[in-house]
Amino acid sequence: MVGILKHLCHNMGHRSPKRQSQEEIGAATPHAARLHGSAPVRLKFLLNARARQSLKILSLTADINASYRANDRRPVLMTTSTTSLRRTEAGWRLPDLSERQARYLASSEWIPETLGEIVRRRLAQNQDVIAIIDGDRRLTRREWHDAATRLGAALMRRGLSKGSVVSFQLPNWSEACIISLACSLYGFVMNPLLPMYRERDLSFILSQCRSDALFLPQQFRSTNFRALLSKVEYPTKREERIFWVRSTSGDGESYEKLLEESGEPIVLPDVDLNDVKVVVYTSGSTGRPKGVLHSHHSLHATVREAAAFWGIGESDTLFIPSPVAHIGGSIYAFEFPWIAGAKALLMDTWNAAHAATMIDREKATFCAGATPFLQGLLAAAEEKKMTLPSLKRFICGGASVPASLIERGSAQFQNCLISRAYGSSEVPIICPGVRTRADRDYGRTTDGEIRAQIRLVDESGRDAPHGAGGEILARSPRMFIGYLDATDEADQFTDDGYFRMGDIGRLVDGRFLEITGRKKEIIIRMGENISPREIENMLLSHPAIMQAAVIGVPDERTGERAVAVVTLRQGDSFDFAAMTQVLTKAGMARQKFPEELHVLQEMPMNSIGKILKQELQMRFGAKAAQSAAAHAAGARA
Repeated sequence: MVGILKHLCHNMGHRSPKRQSQEEIGAATPHAARLHGSAPVRLKFLLNARARQSLKILSLTADINASYRANDRRPVLMTTSTTSLRRTEAGWRLPDLSERQARYLASSEWIPETLGEIVRRRLAQNQDVIAIIDGDRRLTRREWHDAATRLGAALMRRGLSKGSVVSFQLPNWSEACIISLACSLYGFVMNPLLPMYRERDLSFILSQCRSDALFLPQQFRSTNFRALLSKVEYPTKREERIFWVRSTSGDGESYEKLLEESGEPIVLPDVDLNDVKVVVYTSGSTGRPKGVLHSHHSLHATVREAAAFWGIGESDTLFIPSPVAHIGGSIYAFEFPWIAGAKALLMDTWNAAHAATMIDREKATFCAGATPFLQGLLAAAEEKKMTLPSLKRFICGGASVPASLIERGSAQFQNCLISRAYGSSEVPIICPGVRTRADRDYGRTTDGEIRAQIRLVDESGRDAPHGAGGEILARSPRMFIGYLDATDEADQFTDDGYFRMGDIGRLVDGRFLEITGRKKEIIIRMGENISPREIENMLLSHPAIMQAAVIGVPDERTGERAVAVVTLRQGDSFDFAAMTQVLTKAGMARQKFPEELHVLQEMPMNSIGKILKQELQMRFGAKAAQSAAAHAAGARA
């Protein structure tokens, strides 16, 4: 332990060109200056509070600090040697986007208008229109704006400034919308966090982004967040900057007290549209979350493209069951009501029957969600004999979407255009689905119309032959700035600025894209590539199957073998013989058939309905390894 502490002290001293007194720690100074203070002060901080969970927290903090240089919000950026960097007032080191800005402003894909300017324009048009529906709460544009202005001013009086990071671990509540707008108006960087995160993820994320303020619910579902936060440690943790939302205890600072504060008006700062607007976290292949940085420009361009493609305007109501801590849920709840003028209908806990009732009662016109959301909504509507006539569009993405599900949904919701879509936190809205009913068959069989620059490349990085599939590279005005940790960017970009999506796809009729699998999920059996997505889509065509995942596990003889994992509809059955029959009938090559089938009661999934294949691989891959070891031991005996 002593050796680790000495090493940590040495690194701290080496990275600290500026020393600070004890009083300076936590003062209203830029992030980087606070984090990179003198070694003795920082060491004292680390050793307080139950020794910061001993070596676990010391190791975490050392890992975070090791990736930063003194007085920097993030270490290096982007990947290409031709990218020059600039430093913002708050210490963020970001790419110089002047060339990109000139190109996209000239094409009108970026608009030189801040959200504050958009808000003022909307208020002048109609300030009393309902903008947010949150259970029994309804907020007008004026009420939303006034609350955000008061909140932002209160945070400024507590020492936050432009570029400060405001984290909030909230469900889909109206308070999250207000916090987000306060961030946009005052130039804070918003950092929405999934309610499912626990102490390990929270300690990592809040340390990495050096959070200046944190908003939490006192209780949500079965989680007591006060108890949770007591186990969370991060270098900038300050009790006076932790605010409890919908709190009934009266202990500590509260969101409600912030809104009630009086004080001198604070002039809104000028917001640079190239600065960071949001740090949203996504799952990483390294096993830890990755902080995705979007600018005001990139996020606003995402909303404008989607709204224009989907035809969303002031007469629309967006039903939002997807978490606001994801890129999709956040833009629907935080940005669409201002940029497109639509109304946000929030749902904090998914319940299919309640969702159908809400959509029908509030005349919602739009919904986006992963496959389980559409499956659940359809089942509830069928049971209640509801057709949801107001619903005009359902965008389904994030997981395999069986064509049969879209067909059933289209039959039940006859006014609704249902289609698959494709994008990621890094490059949203690559394919927003299909534009009109004339293309509805493509919405069922492909992942939608291509609305970004893409390339399909082979294993050597050369453009794939015409008609052949390949790895998807994407570039667009909606692309992120980079990752908070620059090491996450290794090999993610090409020299000409394309982002490696990690997916395999093929062009369909020149305009549409079909995702055929994940590059890292490709199963290599006897030297042949097998696409899990292709098998999953075939399995999902069987009426008994609710969910399907195909994974690769190690095999001594073939290198890897395919394992199918499914969940079934209530009362149905499905076995290996039935699987063989389905794949044979579909005309699939025998070498692609899974060699194992497992039927589960419940599939491991994340908060937006993606199946967690890593968990399945750990579970069934471990069994495969044990079986191989037993076989080897038997052979030796």
